[in-house]
Amino acid sequence: MTLIFQNIRKQYGSNVAIDDVSTEFVPGLIHGIIGPNGAGKSTLINMTAGSYAVSSGAIVLDGRQMQSLKKYEIANSGIARTYQNIRLFDQMTALENLEVCYYPTEVGATWREVLWPPFGRSQRERRREACMEILRFFNLQGYASAEAGSLPYGRQRMLEIARALVMNPRVLLLDEPAAGLNHHETAELTAKLAELRSPDRIMIIVEHDMDLVMTLCDRIVVMHHGKLLFQGTPAEVQANPDVQLAYLGTANDIDEIRAAAQDRRAKLGIRARQRS
Repeated sequence: MTLIFQNIRKQYGSNVAIDDVSTEFVPGLIHGIIGPNGAGKSTLINMTAGSYAVSSGAIVLDGRQMQSLKKYEIANSGIARTYQNIRLFDQMTALENLEVCYYPTEVGATWREVLWPPFGRSQRERRREACMEILRFFNLQGYASAEAGSLPYGRQRMLEIARALVMNPRVLLLDEPAAGLNHHETAELTAKLAELRSPDRIMIIVEHDMDLVMTLCDRIVVMHHGKLLFQGTPAEVQANPDVQLAYLGTANDIDEIRAAAQDRRAKLGIRARQRS
């Protein structure tokens, strides 16, 4: 099983957001996608999940082209995702947020559940236990009966990932899962995501937290201005001069930034002394 991007392009009028990107993601590894703001990272995720249409090129999962499928067909093919901005069902409990994800596979048995109460009870218990197991994995079992919208922000982040795992996806897309988390929560998230590494699953993480990416990911794709700038291991990415230039600028740029920061601190110090 592989997920392949073949000459992917995304264009909005005259604006090219993704320009001829080709790369491959394999199971068993955690893949990171990094790059400055506007580099096209989330656009790749959105096209893979069917939220954005592909202008040209192909997204191929295990030999099947995904870019022409509807969103629900992509989801049913084994692709699950989270979002930059949390999208939970706020008025439903944490447990219900997971249970509702079983609907696509069990819709055919709905009438049987209604007309045969013993079968309905056994199905509900099976769903509940499967969902509780996922909640326990993320240390969310204590929030099972709480409304999702009432959970602390960090717990909501975990719940969204938990919900994405309900159907045991072949491809898990995580769009900035550490956004808004504090240091402790990010460390907890990193450890949990490491446990999700599986030989049967492709994991792709878009993230700005470089500590998380460099600690967690096995392979990293670097995007810049909609193009694939570089890809390799964390060590290779950190050592690549093109990546360093895209993120940090030249040595002169860095010296100028430092000088400006020192000058600003000095001026603020003078103003503070004058006021005192």
